Amino acid sequence: MANGGIIGPTNLTSFGKCKVTTKTASTSPSALTTQPGTRLARVLLVAGGGAGGGDGGGGGGAGGVICQEIPVSGGSPLGALVIGGGGGETPACNEGNDGNPSTLVVGSTTYTAVFGGGGGKNQSGNAGGSGGGGEGSGSSGGAGTACQGNPGGDVVSPVPADTGAGGGGKSAAGGDTAAPNTAGAGGAGLTISSIYPGSPISAVGGGGGGGNNSGGPGGAGGAGGGGAGAGAGASPGTGTAGGTNTGGGGGGAGAGGPTSKGAAGGPGFFAMKELNKASGVWSMSEQLDAIKDGTWVKRPNVTVNYLVVAGGGGSRSFSDTSAGGGAGGYRASGFGPSPLQGSALELYTGDYTVTVGGGGSKGSQGESSTFDSITSAGGGTADSPKDGGSGAGDGGSGNTPPTDPPQGNDGGNSGGGGAGGAGSDRPSPSQGGQGGAGVPNLINCGGTPFSRTVFAGGGAGGADPPGSSPQPNPTGAPGGGGQGGARGNDSSTDGATNSGGGAGGQGANLSGQSGGPGFVAVRVPGSFSLSVSPGTNATATHPGGDKIATFTVSGTLTIS
Repeated sequence: MANGGIIGPTNLTSFGKCKVTTKTASTSPSALTTQPGTRLARVLLVAGGGAGGGDGGGGGGAGGVICQEIPVSGGSPLGALVIGGGGGETPACNEGNDGNPSTLVVGSTTYTAVFGGGGGKNQSGNAGGSGGGGEGSGSSGGAGTACQGNPGGDVVSPVPADTGAGGGGKSAAGGDTAAPNTAGAGGAGLTISSIYPGSPISAVGGGGGGGNNSGGPGGAGGAGGGGAGAGAGASPGTGTAGGTNTGGGGGGAGAGGPTSKGAAGGPGFFAMKELNKASGVWSMSEQLDAIKDGTWVKRPNVTVNYLVVAGGGGSRSFSDTSAGGGAGGYRASGFGPSPLQGSALELYTGDYTVTVGGGGSKGSQGESSTFDSITSAGGGTADSPKDGGSGAGDGGSGNTPPTDPPQGNDGGNSGGGGAGGAGSDRPSPSQGGQGGAGVPNLINCGGTPFSRTVFAGGGAGGADPPGSSPQPNPTGAPGGGGQGGARGNDSSTDGATNSGGGAGGQGANLSGQSGGPGFVAVRVPGSFSLSVSPGTNATATHPGGDKIATFTVSGTLTIS
């Protein structure tokens, strides 16, 4: 016998190093190339969510979710990946639009996640990966697709017209309506953060909440990106859209009239974890062959602490006054504030690509920084997009995309957000707000010559709008946030180099500033060695024995 007389199932080893790859947009001709030892991968494919129904309509169903192990070839490109968009916003008094499917080609097989069904309006919800919620007497939720989602909720009498049921989610059906006038909640989605560590999306496939124009509140959105339905008193009455790249269903609309629109569904998502696996019965000769080929499973042998800071966002390119830029996202496993400490990475010896994100130029978002499965998002810009690792002043949202612990904070109406706090509002019409504070991190203390120890401060807002008298200028936040400027004597500054600090907002009628570039540091036990390229990056041995590498530009880290 080929296995030396041992009877058991035939299996291939997979030595994928548990590498996680995520995609938020379609790629062609190939989604990615697998590592040489990978033979098995756990793939997540999420379709676009359905939109909610208008004017008290049902919630949109989540896009179908495929989460399964599939065989792959090592060191080979996968086929094309299509990420389906969410169903578009629904006009008043109309049923919700369906989302769009997501597809992945692997060899000769095409995997398809089915679109989310639109929420009903005076009819049952549409079928889909998860079905939309119904609205109207006797209407039912749309059917879900087996193993991808669940049905939408039903309209249970007696409830008034314009009371929508919830859209279905990956893990639960949409909620039914209830007397006297209660809209249904969206069905729960799937939490993926433990399956795909480091993913920018923590949960997917939540259903949209039903809308309500019969006197009650809208239904809650399902966990995993489901949008909430709008209530009867809401203005303009549009529900909440499904979460970005969650495939969440959109919330149904609330108050009647032309602005009572069903919210759009969330776009889809893709993730893949290349697995370590060697199940079954193996002869000694088969094990030896796999070890020689480098495909026998190994245990991770290096505990790696990290600090990954993205580039800060720029202020406006030109304006009467400008809000400050948001700080780049801050993610760390230790040596900083404990509420912001993630888990250390368990890695193998070998080469790793390190990306240090550039600061956003005036009017531009900062660039992301990455190390292995950890990605920190660039800071928001005072132009657009305002959202990012930390949000720009003028209302930008931080921790976008969401991570746990959070990578940043929101901007105020003037100061940009920082890793340690939100940006401040203007204290008066003629003064700019402070940027949100950065946070300390001593991962490199006693290490390389790089000396910065506080990172990711938000940029301060500009001051002195037209018609006001000069006022004191806000200073930049600790952590490299830029200082704000004033009319006629602009002292606004860039975010500090390799701090991830947001740019300071300029004074009136002046040009904006740039965010500070990001930074990456890695620290391992002293029994291992580190080397870096190019030579502008550095390594050192801590007095306690740990090895430290710091990256001020993108490059390669070798652990041996």
